[in-house]
Amino acid sequence: VAIAQRGETGEELKFWGTEPGALILVAAVESVVRQSTGLEMTLNDSTGRIKARYFVSDPQPGELESITPGAYVSVFGSLRTAPATHLSINGLRLVDSADEVSYHMIEVAFAMLRLQQPEKEAATPAPKKAAVEASLEFAATPEKKPAEVAGPPAVAASVPAPAPATTKPAAPQGATLRTALLNVLRADGVDPSAGLSFAAICSQLGSVAEADVRACAKGLIDQGDVFETVDENHIAAV
Repeated sequence: VAIAQRGETGEELKFWGTEPGALILVAAVESVVRQSTGLEMTLNDSTGRIKARYFVSDPQPGELESITPGAYVSVFGSLRTAPATHLSINGLRLVDSADEVSYHMIEVAFAMLRLQQPEKEAATPAPKKAAVEASLEFAATPEKKPAEVAGPPAVAASVPAPAPATTKPAAPQGATLRTALLNVLRADGVDPSAGLSFAAICSQLGSVAEADVRACAKGLIDQGDVFETVDENHIAAV
């Protein structure tokens, strides 16, 4: 369409107001003229026909023989107006699938929209600019602090010294716990037939956990130094 309009008006060739740099074209080959240095073709992409020239200095075997009338090709190059309007092809390949034609049509539509609606620099709304200027002006003006009124001199308050931390004696363990447990069970006033409950033993041993006392008592029972009396919660020394 743009090439046809240029032929009628003689103006510079533009696509939607923009001069083309490089063009990508997917089209059917209508005719081919083979030369020693390349090809001259007529391409048709359903919007019109255009002459195309493809020059190859050192063609590979079979590279140009596959380009025949009726084949679809994908080419890129630049548009020339002398000696006649034609497409100077820089690269060429056969189209492998019909999907490439559909994809190319989508790319053309996208390029048209981009050229018709160029991106514009986003402008800051006026209210936002006013708010920014106001905040800058406020930040530039230092806040005035009220004059301090001299008051009576501060009096240092006496802080009582912290009380010294009391350290609890460490709970007996291992052999020390076994000795202490036997001493409690063999103390005067303990009925050897009834023994003492674990709660009474723990109250005399202090900070020892009942689970530790039971574990120690089990070891002494296995050794024959201690035995259970009225139930499993009462023990006595041998």
